[in-house]
Amino acid sequence: MRLDLTSPFSRILLRMRYFGSKSSTLADLDRLICERVPEGSFCDCFGGIGTVGSYFKRLGYTVYTGDVLTFAHYFQIARVQIDELPPFRNLGSKLGVTGPEGVRGFLNQTRPRQGWFVREYSDQRQFFSRKNAMRIQACRATIQQWDRQGWLSSEERALLLASLIKAADRVANTAGTYYAYLKSWHRKALQDFHFEWIQSTPGNEACRSVLAPAVELAASRHFDVLYLDPPYNARSYGAYYHLPETLATGGTPPVRGSSGMPVRSFEPSEYNRRRFASRALECLLTTARFRLLAFHYADDGLIPPETIRDLLRRYGTVEEFILPSKGYTTQKASRIKNHRIYLVTDA
Repeated sequence: MRLDLTSPFSRILLRMRYFGSKSSTLADLDRLICERVPEGSFCDCFGGIGTVGSYFKRLGYTVYTGDVLTFAHYFQIARVQIDELPPFRNLGSKLGVTGPEGVRGFLNQTRPRQGWFVREYSDQRQFFSRKNAMRIQACRATIQQWDRQGWLSSEERALLLASLIKAADRVANTAGTYYAYLKSWHRKALQDFHFEWIQSTPGNEACRSVLAPAVELAASRHFDVLYLDPPYNARSYGAYYHLPETLATGGTPPVRGSSGMPVRSFEPSEYNRRRFASRALECLLTTARFRLLAFHYADDGLIPPETIRDLLRRYGTVEEFILPSKGYTTQKASRIKNHRIYLVTDA
């Protein structure tokens, strides 16, 4: 099966502007991987918001995804682990509503609230209009209350919070990350917030998503396809997406600076550090088991191409493919960067 990248499913994939997303390279990944391993298990250890995982699930693979950020894990549950929206029978009986549409309607009718989120990310920082911030605050508090009362399963909680984060992102006054807000109101930030469901992906029901480091997931079993796209520069996902992470984990942490980042520091990944990136990759590969490895990396990444080649040759026959890809940038320079797919067939 092949997907049309102009289809409604593809438009769902591309809507959240996540700088780790590989949506622009899906067709190339499809072609390179599927012609070599057309079925079986597919592992995306750096799963992000589930773009690659949901795509390969739709193709029929048994997909396993992972991440160390809670909000990314919730997106993966919503888009990879869940096959369809759950009926919310327990919650619906408590609220007197029916099914996911009843829950969505209830949240959209929830009375706007004042609170920490409004104060920090609207009054003091222009991430959201006050009207939208109050509605997001109300939805967040309501979901937390349902969870405390035991009315939600773990999958339902993940789906609700991931959907809230994506709906909030649609009206965020940002250029794509939460490291800064725009000086003037963007037209999308002036639209009204509405809670909407993330659409789950039909496919193999055995797909699973875990909150775990990549090295643990890669070593957990033998995979027919092991797809690796680790961070390739010094930008920390935890820092750039601190607000989605706080919405997912809950709480009202003290924040600092114009970005409103929690005072607690986000520890960068070893892959964000030039001194440690190649060592981290080597550590992962030492215990990984696969039939086909697809390693996705930018040519200007912290690990030089020659170092990658030398390392990958230890594990099988290496093929290389270059594909232009849109990269995240805060400058007016071209966003097109060469990415390279290294395919390693287990010897």
